[in-house]
Amino acid sequence: LINAFAKAHDLEKALAVAAAMRRRGLTPTTVTYNTLLDGCARARNLTLAAATLAELRAAGLAPSERTYSIMIHLCARTGRLDGAFGWLRRMERSGLTPNAVTYSTLIHGCGRAAQLSRAFPLLEQMEAAGLPPNVVTYTSLIDALCRGGEVARAVALLRTMLERSIEPNAITCNALFNGCLQHGEVLLAREVLSYMTSAGIAPSAHSFTTLLHAAASRRRLTATPHTERGGATKSGAAFALLLRQLAAAASRPPQAAAAP
Repeated sequence: LINAFAKAHDLEKALAVAAAMRRRGLTPTTVTYNTLLDGCARARNLTLAAATLAELRAAGLAPSERTYSIMIHLCARTGRLDGAFGWLRRMERSGLTPNAVTYSTLIHGCGRAAQLSRAFPLLEQMEAAGLPPNVVTYTSLIDALCRGGEVARAVALLRTMLERSIEPNAITCNALFNGCLQHGEVLLAREVLSYMTSAGIAPSAHSFTTLLHAAASRRRLTATPHTERGGATKSGAAFALLLRQLAAAASRPPQAAAAP
């Protein structure tokens, strides 16, 4: 019942059920508290999460791997990256090992906070722990690189995925495609789109919007008095070609994928 309320984002009722358990002499377990913490994470409520964690400890229970992972996830999602790393250190000091999901969550948080310098050491730490990066990990890194403007490095990471037989998914490819466009890397965007077409991965609606915005921005830049004659026309033609390819990719049936 607590789990159902927590998943429905109804923390008030979930906490009420837990309180009713205690009144009836039933002792909540670590699983119970983790369920409540998960509800706090879904609601992005750090205050209630801290209170729930205090209750867990007051009940004489030790935080589990799941407990730490939830707190790391909650801090990362709410932009409290230092807090997330703090929970990672507590987790390691307690003798528990983070899993691939925990590392990927932290890497994603680093990307959103524009702290790439903290993202790649996590990847090295993850691999040193014997945890092979998965598609979620690589997608988080690619998204982080794109947010930081390092799109060429993001494309290289896509190639690394393929070399390791890790298939990029639609989220991976659309994040990379959009990142290339946002930073004016039209040729790299075409390379990524070519891979998406061969892999049968459809561009997202957001990709079309990003392309149109990029084309509009490039047209404004090339329409300045300092632009060489014909520059705007060439730029417009390049984006028009990319838009036609994007539209074709959205309607083409899946084929065998080729590396970018």
